[in-house]
Amino acid sequence: MNHLFNVYPLNDITITKAQGAYVWDDNGIQYLDMYGGHAVISIGHTHPHWVKRIEEQLEQIAFYSNSVKIPIQAELAEKLIKVSGKENYQLFLCNSGAEANENALKARIVSHRKKESDCI
Repeated sequence: MNHLFNVYPLNDITITKAQGAYVWDDNGIQYLDMYGGHAVISIGHTHPHWVKRIEEQLEQIAFYSNSVKIPIQAELAEKLIKVSGKENYQLFLCNSGAEANENALKARIVSHRKKESDCI
């Protein structure tokens, strides 16, 4: 019996490996990964630079709450402000679309802004 909740229709394929823009199934068949769904990685799979950087971070700390200072978050905020040209905005980092939407609604209510574009 399958105890997984049926959220999405399942394709009859089991991905066992991913590299760059390709994935392989358990039969060794290679596919160009053009999946555009939830939690996708737009930079490709297992790029050596990203693997190295993730491993370095995991050796320090894997996760901690935004309730403490995390200097790399401040660095990211500064870089995003510069490349976006949105110097009067603040960055809110979160891990899901639900969390992003919930906090965008809260910001809109607190700020009394009327349009979505005012909160972006």
